[in-house]
Amino acid sequence: MIEPTTANATRASSTAQEEPPQSRSPITSLLLRQETTLAVVIVLIGVFIELRNSTFASVANLTQILQSTVIYFVMACGTGLLMIGGGLDFSVGAVFTLGGITTAWTLVHGVAWPAAIALGIGAGVIVGVINNLIISRLHVPPIIATLGTFFIILGVNVQITGGTDILPLPTSFQQLGQTKIFGVPVMILYALAVGVVSWFILEMTRFGVNVRALGGNREAAIGNGVRVQRLDRALYVLAAGTAALAGIIYAAQVGSGQVEAGGASTTLQVITVVLIGGTSLFGGLGSITGIAIGAILLSEIQDGLIIAKIPPQYNNIVTGTILICAVAFDHLRRNRLYRR
Repeated sequence: MIEPTTANATRASSTAQEEPPQSRSPITSLLLRQETTLAVVIVLIGVFIELRNSTFASVANLTQILQSTVIYFVMACGTGLLMIGGGLDFSVGAVFTLGGITTAWTLVHGVAWPAAIALGIGAGVIVGVINNLIISRLHVPPIIATLGTFFIILGVNVQITGGTDILPLPTSFQQLGQTKIFGVPVMILYALAVGVVSWFILEMTRFGVNVRALGGNREAAIGNGVRVQRLDRALYVLAAGTAALAGIIYAAQVGSGQVEAGGASTTLQVITVVLIGGTSLFGGLGSITGIAIGAILLSEIQDGLIIAKIPPQYNNIVTGTILICAVAFDHLRRNRLYRR
């Protein structure tokens, strides 16, 4: 989709940031990676919770943690790619709902589930295109443009549903979100598939190289021939498309199209997952592996709060604290990387 050579795009990316010192050994570099730090934190928190409550490390509870990670991780893959490319989308929480209720509405009106799923994802893709057009043609800042479409889509969702959940959904569709394969919930397999594809796109393709170049230094990327308008459009479509896909997975899991699902809290949770995973708020830095670990960490903390019987309202306090720490860490990390 993007034609410039990998060499040119790589030069654009390297213009934006200093490489870490080459004298470090591979082991030292691995230990200094944010993914490694997050993995250690996950283990330490898990050990602490297990010492307080022996049910934490049970297979059933660990599976539940992974299941609760699925929705946020699927959304975070698309949002993370967009943020690595220097973009931002606050509409994903509403698009999540739109994807689920569009699919549910078409299902109850007799459309076969493959076509209904395609229509649900298509609705998200349309929003992604609209977001990009508002930003690129009307020159509205991404945060304002996507907040605007967020509220518009919330209104559209109510109009589609009449303010009530859409149910019942066909059993064949519900099985897509509720069955297990070799004892593994199929939802986890969906997340794994999305994660692998996203990782391959970012790490193994010219498109991924161009994404990092765009987020690292937009002007340098333009100067090296990256078609930034097409790339921007593709990233906003990916963010909205994966949000809609997550909404469809959720609808299959719960067996209904829920108008109250998603919203601002989902948007903030997804962005928090992306930032925790090491993606820079300013673009150029990030990885799908880090996003996956960040999603698991957030789910683990929320599960630990439940096991400890801490009131649900404290989830927001913990999430907000983690978000602030993630952005502060990103600032320190970027200062270190850009330092000559």
